[in-house]
Amino acid sequence: LGMLLLSDAHQCTKLSELSWGMCLSNFPAICKTEDFLQLPKDMVVQLLSHEELETEDERLVYEAALNWINYDLERRHCHLPELLRTVRLALLPAIFLMENVSTEELINAQEKSKEVVDEAIRCKLKILQNDGVVNSPCARPRKTSHALFLLGGQTFMCDKLYLVDQKAKEIIPKADIPSPRKEFS
Repeated sequence: LGMLLLSDAHQCTKLSELSWGMCLSNFPAICKTEDFLQLPKDMVVQLLSHEELETEDERLVYEAALNWINYDLERRHCHLPELLRTVRLALLPAIFLMENVSTEELINAQEKSKEVVDEAIRCKLKILQNDGVVNSPCARPRKTSHALFLLGGQTFMCDKLYLVDQKAKEIIPKADIPSPRKEFS
């Protein structure tokens, strides 16, 4: 992060691009540093909203956003709705979304923040119920590394295709299949 700020200050484009790539690929380590907490808001928004931000778990992005806000709560609490929009809230595990995010005091203290979370909950329900296409930014996955699909079962007939979401630790129904399968189809 120090290199990124230095390269930005001196307008070194190549160094800035390399530093930015390192920040994206090492986000789990970077978001826990003092340097991250001292970043300007625009840079935090740019980092957290980036499509290529590499994280195994969207909870880490959510916690990084809250940690950044809490670092200077008096000055930064007004930026919470904007930062919440950078988190793919609908990709969080349903239990975490309902028990942690929707009950967070800081979020419930602001109407705009509550609206962002309410939209994410609606998107999450749509996803879990396999109720049509969800186009909301809060449900768009980040850079895809790999996916595991399940089709069929060992002893029962199955007529759905499932996605194993390792980040959220959930199995999500994705599509109906024309004819049921079994025995590890």
